[in-house]
Amino acid sequence: MRALMLKRRDFIKSTAVTGMAAAIGAPLFTALSAGKAAKAAEETSTTKIVRTCCRACIGKCGVLAHVKDGRVIKLEGDPDQPMSKGGMCAKGLAGIQALYHPNRNKYPMQRVGARGENKWKRISWEEALDIIAKKLMETREKYGAETVFCTTGGGGNPQFTSVQRFCNVFGTPNWFEPGAAQCYMPRTLAYQMMYGKTETLFQTTSIADGECAEIYFPDDTPMKTLVMWGTAPSNNSPSQGGRAVVELRARGVRTVVIDPRLTPDAAKADVWLPIRPGTDVALMLCWINYILEKKLYDAELVMKWSNLPFLVNTETKMCLRESDLKAGGDSETFVVWDQKTQSARPLPYPWDETLEPALEGTYTVNGVQCKTGFQLLKERAEPYTLEETAKICWLDSDRIEAGIKLYAENTPSGISLGVATDQHPNSVQAAMGACTLDLIMGNVGRPGSLLQNFKCSGFDDSMVPPLNHFLSEEQLNKRLGGNEYKGMLMWWFAHASTLLEAILTGEPYKPRVWIERSGNKLATLANASAWMEAIEQMDFIVHMYMYPTSFSAYADILLPAKEWLETDFVIPSLNMLFVRQPVTHLWETMDETLFWAKLAKRCGELGHEGCRDSFDPAKTAPEPPYWNSMEEFHNGNCMHLAGMTFAELAEKVPFEFFPYREWKQYYTYKKIDPGTGKPVGFGTATKKLQIYGENFITLGRTGAPYATYPLPPASKDYDPLPYFMEPHESPLEGNELVKEYPLVMTNGRLPYFHHTTLRNIPWLREIYPVPELWIHPKAAATYGISQGDWVWVESKRGKIRAKALVTEGINPGVVYMERFWTPETLDTETHGWREMNVNILSKNDAPFNDVAGTYTLRGYLVKVSKADGPPKGVWLKPGDFSPWLPEVSDPTKEVEV
Repeated sequence: MRALMLKRRDFIKSTAVTGMAAAIGAPLFTALSAGKAAKAAEETSTTKIVRTCCRACIGKCGVLAHVKDGRVIKLEGDPDQPMSKGGMCAKGLAGIQALYHPNRNKYPMQRVGARGENKWKRISWEEALDIIAKKLMETREKYGAETVFCTTGGGGNPQFTSVQRFCNVFGTPNWFEPGAAQCYMPRTLAYQMMYGKTETLFQTTSIADGECAEIYFPDDTPMKTLVMWGTAPSNNSPSQGGRAVVELRARGVRTVVIDPRLTPDAAKADVWLPIRPGTDVALMLCWINYILEKKLYDAELVMKWSNLPFLVNTETKMCLRESDLKAGGDSETFVVWDQKTQSARPLPYPWDETLEPALEGTYTVNGVQCKTGFQLLKERAEPYTLEETAKICWLDSDRIEAGIKLYAENTPSGISLGVATDQHPNSVQAAMGACTLDLIMGNVGRPGSLLQNFKCSGFDDSMVPPLNHFLSEEQLNKRLGGNEYKGMLMWWFAHASTLLEAILTGEPYKPRVWIERSGNKLATLANASAWMEAIEQMDFIVHMYMYPTSFSAYADILLPAKEWLETDFVIPSLNMLFVRQPVTHLWETMDETLFWAKLAKRCGELGHEGCRDSFDPAKTAPEPPYWNSMEEFHNGNCMHLAGMTFAELAEKVPFEFFPYREWKQYYTYKKIDPGTGKPVGFGTATKKLQIYGENFITLGRTGAPYATYPLPPASKDYDPLPYFMEPHESPLEGNELVKEYPLVMTNGRLPYFHHTTLRNIPWLREIYPVPELWIHPKAAATYGISQGDWVWVESKRGKIRAKALVTEGINPGVVYMERFWTPETLDTETHGWREMNVNILSKNDAPFNDVAGTYTLRGYLVKVSKADGPPKGVWLKPGDFSPWLPEVSDPTKEVEV
């Protein structure tokens, strides 16, 4: 940061005569200047406690912020928050260091040197918005709105639907975040397609995303077994999910952990399965095969509340309808094989006691071969015996069986599926496999299961209505990768690798303007080096974030985003509401929710019809129009959902939105709908569990249920059942690549960082200064590596360094490394992202997941060799990080634009 800091010092000198120099301040723990100290002595020192909520990750834990003379001096957990119960992790406690970091982005800045030089001049927000809006309008006029694209994600208070909304009203179909298809979206898609829409925005079993509400009631749940599949709550959500799992274990809940590395959760597990990365679906099919063969499934729920008894045309793969049996038959009534009459019969919802449907079997109906959904699932899983799966997954067959039996025989149970399975091209199928297991076991809607339909307040992280109807059919069809990977429609984003290819080739058109609102894209995007040529070809780049990152060096405009202690939002926590409210406000930072609205307004003033209409309630209906202030935004939501203003709600926190017993209700699918007199069922088209995923076929052919217009079909039908696909860079015999790259790389979270954030926090970097490469002693001996050695890690795509951690807590054929970048080398030619960034090694080309376009962040091949030392310029000792210690900064007024 040397050059950027010098530039700021130059700025201070040049503006001191106008009184601007006080905006920077002195180090927090040094004496104030005599004049400032005298002024402070005249004031009455008061300390107040402000109740707020963290956003150092997605956990949103309750926080009590101690504020003295306008400055935050202490953070502690809020004991009234029912999920964190007064706990805070290292990320949250780093909030003061993040807030008062000397290298914060403080003002809008415009590049004055070449890209990569880190030379800037300060401009006003009005100037910044005008420059950006005029460039957007110019690009739209010359090349089309689709040549503008926006990105978010990577940590740091992202408000995803703000980006989506702006893109829709501007008319570009192209936005993405580096997670999405590689993080959470494959699970949200599969679970919603199979389990159905629920009260909550998304219904999966992700502990890290604040779901699995059942685990937060250790004294009020009959749960007996918890399976943590590719998730480590002790690392990703220590104050919430990690704490809850500890309490469950203390009360006798057994645990199974599927993870290549011995995480803290794995170390305490009854069964640990150190799986080969990328083979999760094979193991899931093995579990399904075992459960079906041993008849351990919930027979009544499978028969009466799932679509597995439905007959499926084996040629079309679609379920039979009554309309297939006779002219004039109902196209919404499905067909079963009745064992009493030995014929195909329509099955009215919810059931017909006069019928005796067959669960298994192959039958001929009107000359067409049909099988039950159950039969097709059984056939899909049959090859995955314990012995064969053990070979595929590098596991012991007896341990596999022990894990299955604990899950299937010690019930109620549940599978918490984590991000690991989202990060290889078998992603959606892994989510389908995990969901299938819980559904056939009846782990849905009953006490002790993770899949519930507890009531929802309506407040969530996506309180910004995306206005998808503003995007025309013509523009929707231009979405890069959108027609092939229609699963992306659930989150409405474009395919990152297809967009990259379009920049480099100009086909089908060339994206030219990039607005980025998040952290360090060069540390989160796979095969990061491939994006450098694209960055060089961009006409214009905007970066909005709390502090400079590697990506900032290549921007044309830098915008200062608020830290979480400066922001406000309504935070639901189980049956209660809390608020994140500003504790202070520094410099000229702005909330991104407001930034996108102001950018849309300026584009509208320059003649953009969609942006202008987005402020018209008649045009945005039934959703609210854009807002002119955060107060307007929050009050609109709070009045609509809670009947009070945001300030009034903040005064009532903790606010019980639902009485506990009204909120925590089980077996909701059996409740009677007064309008029909029938059970409400599940939130699917059939009102039953869609374990046979016929709707995946429809999604691929038309985009339904997520497209606003019918889309052309994908190149091939999506498979209605989970299937295993061997990783493209396979370590198995027969792949020539394995001779040079013999080890499988995996990743995973640590409790100190969230995505690419907080690598500039002194206390956290003292704990974890550089990334470690976990390697098994056998592999270490093979490659001449000892504990603490610096090593080279290399894939087909690049070469980086790490520090060796030799441990038996890793599968012998696997190595683990956390993504990393080094803010201390931002002003070198590497810009901090080339030294130890594991995503230089990862894979961003085909094969992709056929439904969601997921590329390969885990499960690719690498080799390891000894290095001669650490990268140049990287800080290693605690004292090295002192330049990042926080600086005193007085509060400032909100920016008026």
